[in-house]
Order: sequence, then structure tokens, then C-alpha cells
Amino acid sequence: MYKVLIVDDEKMIRMGMQKVIQYKNPELEEVLVAASGSEALEIIRECKPEIMITDINMTEMTGLELIEQAREIVPEQRVVVLTGYDKFEYARCCLRLRVEDFFLKPIDEDDLSAAIRKQVDYLNRAKSEEKSHQIIWRAKGVSEQAELEKCMRKLVHRKYVDESFMEELYTHYLFEQGQIMTLAILVPQICMEHNDQEDRFYAMSVKNICMDMIDARGNGVTFTDDNGTIVMVLFENDEEADVLERIGDITNILKDEFNTKPKVVVGSEVQGFQNLHISYNDAVYLLEHEKEAVRDIVLTNNVQSRTDIIRDLFAELKQQMNMNVGNTEYVLKVFNTFCKAVESYNLSVANVRKCCFEMATSVYFSYISEVCEAEDNRLSQLSKNLLCACREEACEMTRMFLEQLLGKEENVHEIITKAKYYIGENLAEELSVSNIAESLFVTPNYFSRLFKRVMGEGCNEYIVRRRIEKAISLLETTTIKTGKIAMMVGYQDTNYFSLAFKKYTGKSPTKYREDIREKG
Repeated sequence: MYKVLIVDDEKMIRMGMQKVIQYKNPELEEVLVAASGSEALEIIRECKPEIMITDINMTEMTGLELIEQAREIVPEQRVVVLTGYDKFEYARCCLRLRVEDFFLKPIDEDDLSAAIRKQVDYLNRAKSEEKSHQIIWRAKGVSEQAELEKCMRKLVHRKYVDESFMEELYTHYLFEQGQIMTLAILVPQICMEHNDQEDRFYAMSVKNICMDMIDARGNGVTFTDDNGTIVMVLFENDEEADVLERIGDITNILKDEFNTKPKVVVGSEVQGFQNLHISYNDAVYLLEHEKEAVRDIVLTNNVQSRTDIIRDLFAELKQQMNMNVGNTEYVLKVFNTFCKAVESYNLSVANVRKCCFEMATSVYFSYISEVCEAEDNRLSQLSKNLLCACREEACEMTRMFLEQLLGKEENVHEIITKAKYYIGENLAEELSVSNIAESLFVTPNYFSRLFKRVMGEGCNEYIVRRRIEKAISLLETTTIKTGKIAMMVGYQDTNYFSLAFKKYTGKSPTKYREDIREKG
């Protein structure tokens, strides 16, 4: 459905054209009118009409001037020009402005309707071609992912891996040859080949969330090994949170979405894909020997030792600072120790920002508790500054905050309302907790918890439900093939769509449509 805007300073002409177009083109969403160029620009800014019909000779602003300004607002707008003057100069200007049609007044009703029909047909073809390109792109993406997963399985199981294979891997997927990475296995094992359809649907949903949090961000690769177990390869990156933090984020989202927090077994850190099997074998060994471990994240001894040291050191330094808020020199000395630890343990940027803000917050609270000073916006300003800071800048900003300090809820329902609207408008597109949170300028973890608390169901579950509801409507009211309906509601994989549909309705899409038809 499209909007048409008619611009003419003669009321009788514009109202007459409006009636003709509305009567002979009932498929149009709306036919708007404007008496001047300025009024037309206001309507264009607000309504973004895809088609505009304009006179050239108007008192306040010419039609040609209007077209130029309108193009800046709606670049792809289709324009039809009407004029009472048969001048070659007008025609030449219209060509320069990429006007689609040019008519002399008075125009026949059938000619006017045909001109509009022509523009609508063009817009429909353009939209159809765009959808076709998207479908081809998605299919290619699925194929690429399948090939990448095959490569990952060869690496971890050491099958047919030689120098030519490694060279092709780096060349085709543009991975860094010296990339530092860590492999992690989800526990309990989630078998992708299980006969139980609900378990398969759950497994595919879990894998999709992992891919959204890792692959889509360029932070690693998610795949299933030869046993059907979901495996995550996480790249080390100074600009990102460290591996354990990212794994924690993933498990927290999975808990929010599926009411169960999976255990993750983490292998050793390795450099280069040629050594990925070492990290995998370490994780498999832990999986076999520490099945009863109560920890959510099971680590190799060297990783666990380093993690414990960093955590214990941070806790001790923070406590020392809180106990000595009256001694500025000592507090800054302790903070300098933390800054040295940042370099020694090569903490990630995200980890440093988090630690700096936690230290600042803790000291700030201790300070105002002792001096009974009213709150101010210093913490808020620090948090904003830390968001874009590198490691050195984060430490320096926090040091300045401490020196200055010691020297003398967002509307959640509005966020969820926006999220529901975004989901409703983009059901056919790639939807995930991560990209929805990004569109709302909040973190995935925060958004996931918020959605579950307000809606009583996980965001992923809500998306699936909305998609199945739309699929049900299409199955009941159209004859569109099941595979195309799957694409229309956002499923690239028809098997995944069938599993999701059966989970929510108890029937396959084909069976559901047959039953509906039998009932009339």
C-alpha cells in the first residue's frame, strides 16, 4: 500500500484529482493534498509519500523547486508533473530531476489513473526484487555457515587437516592466523540429531542465540561437533569483555529464555586454528572427569587459577579503598596497584571499564555515607566517559574521579513497548535479543532480564509465538506455500519452522492447513 501526494494551488483541480485517484485506484493507502510547496514539504516529512503529483507554476514555490527539496527527504520518490504551459525548458528540467512522467493540463482521468498505476507497478516490482535479493542472500548465508561448521569439525577432530586446508580457511574466512581463542562446550550435551522434536527445537534455539552473541559480532564461531554437541570458539580481543564474561552473558540469556542455566566446560587458551583441537580435547577431558562439578562454568586449572587470582586481588583492593576513604593518598596508592595489575594480567578493555566503575561506585558510596553528602551526577558522568575509554584512559578517568571526590530507572514499560513494536514490524527479518537490544540502546543482558520480568516470557519465546501466530493466520486465510510462509515469518530453515509450529500447535503446518480446510 502506497501514499500519493497531490500538490496544486488551485483547489478545484487538486480536489478533483484526489477523487479520481481514490476512485480508480482503491489499492492506494492514502491520497493526500497540499495547496503549496511548503505545505507539501511538511506532509512529505511526516508521511513520506512514495508518489507525488505536482503542478509546476505555483505562487509560493515552483514545482521544480519542490521536487529538489522533496528528493532530499524521500530520495526514491516517484514524481509526475502537470503543467498548463507547453515549454521545452520545463521538460528539460524535469528530465534533469528524474521526473517519471510529464503531462499537460487538463489531463484525462484515465491517463491520470494509468500514470499512477504505472508508478505503483514499478514500486511493487522494486519491492519484489528486493525481497528476492534478501532471500538469495539468506540462503547463501545458511550455506556458508554449514561449510564453516564442517571446517570446524575437521579442526577439532583432526580430520584431513593439512597446510592447504589451513591456508584456504584463513583466505576464505579472513581469520587472523595468530588469533588467540578458547573453546567451550555446552553441558549437558544437546544433541542435534535427537528424535524428540521438542528437544531438537530447543537445541536449534540455543544454537541460534549463541551464534547471535558470538558469530554475528565477529567474536568467534558456533558449531556442533561430530557428537551433536554445541561448541563455541571465542576469540580473544582487547576491545571485548574477556572470554569468561562473554560466556557468563550467554548462559544468563539462555537462563532467561529457557528457565535453565546450562553448564559450560572451557578448554585452554590456544593460538591459531591449527591448535584448536588442543582446547577441544581439554574441554572434553573436563567434561568426562568433572561431570559432577557444581560450578556453572568449569575451567582448566591454569585458567581457573588466573581467574581466582584476579578476582581475589580486585576484591582485596576494593576493600582497602573503602576502609580508607578518609586517606586520599592511600586510596590513590591502592588504585595505582590495580592499574599495574591491569597491565600485568592483560585485562580486557571491557573488564577494566567494569572494574573501574565498580571501584568508583563503591568508594563513592562509602564516602557519602560517612560525610552525609547529597548525591550529584558525578557517577553518571564517569559511566558515560568510561563507555568509550581505552584501558589507560579508563584508569586515568577513575583516578581523577577519586581525586576530585576525596579532595574535599529508566521507564521499563516504554522500553518493552518499543521492543514489541520493533518485533511486530520486523517479524520477517533476523530478530534476536542482541539486535533488538541494540536498537533500543541497552545491553542484551539487561534487555533479556527486563523483557522476562515485564512480559512473563523470554524474548525469544515471544518472537517465536508472534511468528507462529502470523503463520497460522497465513495458513488459514491464504494458499501460499508452507516454505514461503516460513520465509515471510522469519524462518530461513523450513525444518526449524516446522518444529516451532508443531511445538506451539501440536501439528505440522501442512496438517494444520488440511484440518482447517476440512472444517470449512
